[in-house]
Amino acid sequence: MSKTREISEFENRFSEDIIEVAAVTGSLGISAGRAGGDIMWKASIDIIAWRKLYSNEPVVTEELRLEWLADDEEWEKSKHILKEDTIVRLQVCKAEDSMLLVKVLETEYIDDDLKIILEEAKEPVFYNDDIFGKFELNKGIKIFEKEISWAREEGNLYFDWDQDSNVMKSALETAYTLFNNQDEWSKKIRMYAAEELVELANDWLQDNDEAEIDEITKEMFVDFMTLDSISVYPEGDFEIFFFDGDMFLGHCIIVDGNINRDFNSAQIAG
Repeated sequence: MSKTREISEFENRFSEDIIEVAAVTGSLGISAGRAGGDIMWKASIDIIAWRKLYSNEPVVTEELRLEWLADDEEWEKSKHILKEDTIVRLQVCKAEDSMLLVKVLETEYIDDDLKIILEEAKEPVFYNDDIFGKFELNKGIKIFEKEISWAREEGNLYFDWDQDSNVMKSALETAYTLFNNQDEWSKKIRMYAAEELVELANDWLQDNDEAEIDEITKEMFVDFMTLDSISVYPEGDFEIFFFDGDMFLGHCIIVDGNINRDFNSAQIAG
């Protein structure tokens, strides 16, 4: 696809009307991605609140993406143009759930109403559980997190924020089961990973000229794994991430399963 066509297809998603807004940027800052074969980077930053300037319209507190396209040179220039957790003044074109950045007018704008929203957004958010205690919300990805010890290993426990508290409680019930019989669960999960991945680990071993062993057994595979984190979800689903002990050159091992059913998969990533 040509650069001109990429830009045209991207901009066709937005209204042609250019409006001036003040907006509060989110906590993650700018990111960008480029699909295979594309010329342009698709850059974006979260907006958590905004208002149309020079109008009587109220502040809008919806979350949306501020987006723009950039080639390699433009991306290098624009990757730091906006900072996280700030109030900015912009020219944009609006779509239903996003905005096209036309021009940055001010990177530090003063707006009393948006300042209140920004200060509230920067305050830490906690979830208190009777069993695990206090979790803190990672606002950028809307995940509650806490350091834990599981089967005598240190790691982190995660669950998604949800507006419905019952959904979060359901996720934590998954964690209760994993922790009530943690040694048994740890053994089952590691053995499943070993059964699924030991053959692949030995394939990688053959390509490692610096390896000091000739074969990885299932028992060795289990011993090489060390806990990274546990992510729990409603209705018994979970993902457990392990460090690979360099069996896969630093890739993580992910076991996906459900406390009420069989394991779904064991794979490497990262």
